[in-house]
Amino acid sequence: MNPANDPLDRWHDLQRALLGAAAAQSDVRLRDQAHPDLSPIGWHLEHCVFVECVWIRSALLADHAIRERLARRCLPELAPKSTRGCLLPPRPELLRWSNETMQRNRSLLCEARDPDAADPLREDDRILHFLVSHHAQHLETIRTAVGRFRVPGRPAVGPGRPGATDAATRTLADGVAPVGSGDPARAHDNELPRSQVRLRAFRISQQPVTNREWEAFVVAGGYRDPRWWTPEGWRWRARMDIEVPDAWQGAGPGDPGEFVAGVSRHEAGAYARFRGGRLPHEHEWETARRAGLLHDTGRVWEWCANRFHPYPGFRPFPYREYSLPWFDGQHFVLKGGSCLSEPEVQRPAFRNYYPPATRHILSGVRVAFDGSA
Repeated sequence: MNPANDPLDRWHDLQRALLGAAAAQSDVRLRDQAHPDLSPIGWHLEHCVFVECVWIRSALLADHAIRERLARRCLPELAPKSTRGCLLPPRPELLRWSNETMQRNRSLLCEARDPDAADPLREDDRILHFLVSHHAQHLETIRTAVGRFRVPGRPAVGPGRPGATDAATRTLADGVAPVGSGDPARAHDNELPRSQVRLRAFRISQQPVTNREWEAFVVAGGYRDPRWWTPEGWRWRARMDIEVPDAWQGAGPGDPGEFVAGVSRHEAGAYARFRGGRLPHEHEWETARRAGLLHDTGRVWEWCANRFHPYPGFRPFPYREYSLPWFDGQHFVLKGGSCLSEPEVQRPAFRNYYPPATRHILSGVRVAFDGSA
């Protein structure tokens, strides 16, 4: 192993980043929710430390003390988001305990580490890679919360290429393509096993949709025209009285060249139909990304057409509840990562997933079209 690529060092980097992000907040900010769908920042820190203890101390070393003591406030299924802030210890205690426990966890994992072991948790450093990805995802959620505290609804995702539009497309012909991860040690269970899928010819926009392009949809009455919406999406839009993306609330569209963010899958699909296209299937998106045809990935999460589902031959790891509960038909895939993401979640095979009404994250859209030009 190249020492420069040691996942232990990367894990340490993310531990420091989590601690630093939490330490920069006041006690009130650590406990408050920036959005009803976001947990308090302090909870994310404590949860990440708790997860380390679950897998290093409890699973590897049979020391269940911290798991038993903190499960009721650190396991998402046992602690509703609205109650998590009031369960946190005082800020100084949380930061001190987190720092000390993370240090101890590093020492314990260094002692227990054996990439050549037959143990599936230690083999190929799989549990270490899992912790790296887990922490990276929670760090992005913390950054999302911090951004909403500072300027609610106004993320800064950066401009697109000058003069570029979502009308510029690239074509992929009929064919068979690999999907999923080819690196099982670093992959999540829902990315495995890798397989071959047959795709029909399609075109896909080279870049995501910008605020300028989305404004044309708004001005044309797109939010008031049921032609562009699914029945479910139209009911949601009417019930919630949605007229613009979440990121535009109270501030307008902002920089016309920035990629639109804060749109639900309902909105993304309506825009795509307005443009005469559709949302890409995640297999199409992944294939186009691997072929180098997509510009500006990793700026906004990009909604896909399909539901989050298990690949043929799926096997849960490291525990059944990591992906299985979300194969419920109510969650849809997003690809690519955002400007708040760490590299671990910007891989072509990585699969994010949310309910279709979600719009508090940096979620955007890239349009696809059937057939070739």
